[in-house]
Order: sequence, then structure tokens, then C-alpha cells
Amino acid sequence: MKTITLSHALKHKNRLAGEVARLREIVQRENSRKDTQAIRADVRAAFDENVTRSRELAAFKGAIAAANAGITGTDLGIYGKLNLQAEIRGLIAFIKALNTREGEVVEQVGFLSRDEAIRTVFIAVITRDEVDRLTVAFQNEIERLQDEIDEFNAITRIPLSA
Repeated sequence: MKTITLSHALKHKNRLAGEVARLREIVQRENSRKDTQAIRADVRAAFDENVTRSRELAAFKGAIAAANAGITGTDLGIYGKLNLQAEIRGLIAFIKALNTREGEVVEQVGFLSRDEAIRTVFIAVITRDEVDRLTVAFQNEIERLQDEIDEFNAITRIPLSA
């Protein structure tokens, strides 16, 4: 298994965090657009890459936390689970705030008595229904991780100095 220094791991973690932020910005900006607007990004690919990078970021954060605690083997203990749980919570917050506007909207344009009604059709790549399904799936994963964390906490003993 290849290893890297903690210094390099921290730099890589920061690059991953930047990449996650960039991908989320693309998805947020491009998910819902007017049907007359050109497609400027592959929202689905950016979203899928965001999920993959978020999981990778969680693994790096877990490895860094384990290394800081003196754990240098392949088993990161509880740290990987805690960080993955936190990243998934972040994904849930992101998708719940995602602009999923779609369908026809009537907008009033003009000034006072010269208002005109313009019909605009919005298209969303990731719809509200998909956000709901993803939220449930991510929440189920968080609950599974929490069960594993609870089990770890129940059997792990720590020394007390009297």
C-alpha cells in the first residue's frame, strides 16, 4: 500500500475540499435553467463527481485524524466513519438547498400599466423528487454509520486516572 506524508495528505485534503466546492457551485448554478438557455455544464456528471470527491475527502479527513491520533495502519478505527457521516450530512444540506425550479412560470415584466406576462419554462437536471430520494438514501447511510459508531462507543473502554 502506498503511503504519503501527513503534510502531503493535508495539501491533498485542501485540494479535494476546493474541488468539492467548485463542483457544488457548478451544480447549484446550472441545475435549473430556462429552456431557451444553452447548456453550459454537464450537471449530472458534476453532481456524481461531487459525491465521489466528498467521499474521498471524508476518507482523507479520517486518515489525517487517525494519523494525528497515532494510528497509522489501514484500519482508521472510528475516524473514517465519523468523517464520512459529516460529509454525507453536508451533501444532504447541499441538495436540500439546490435550485430545482422546473416547469412553466409566468413573469410580469415592464413598468406599471405596461406590464407584460412572459411565460418561461425552467428545466432542472436534478429534480425535487430526486433530491427527496437522495436525502432518504443518504439519511439511511448516516443511520447505518451511527449504528456502527454507537457499537464502537459501547465496547470501547478508556483508562481513567484516579
